[in-house]
Amino acid sequence: MPHPDWEDISAFFELEEFATTANITRGSEKVADVLGIFDDPSQMATLGEFEFDGPGPQFVCREDEVSQVLRGDTAVIEGRTFDVLEEPQLDGTGIATLILAVPNVIYNAGL
Repeated sequence: MPHPDWEDISAFFELEEFATTANITRGSEKVADVLGIFDDPSQMATLGEFEFDGPGPQFVCREDEVSQVLRGDTAVIEGRTFDVLEEPQLDGTGIATLILAVPNVIYNAGL
């Protein structure tokens, strides 16, 4: 379904305002450099003795910029690396959300 053409959504994704860049790769191949708004609620996961169990990191952007992004791609945002968990979620207005996760890290305990 085409998104409404009554508004220019690119104004929401300007680097001078709220946006940042996500560098999306598949293996060693570059897929896209995307402007969007990064949200990582896990950065505020603990408040004193209370823990917050909420959604993981997300990247909201224009859907036409992530048309080639697939589940399993990698996104580097603000120097941090994330796995793309699902195909971009389109909302019907020209905006898409990438659901992200921190990749599995294996620590060597010296065993």
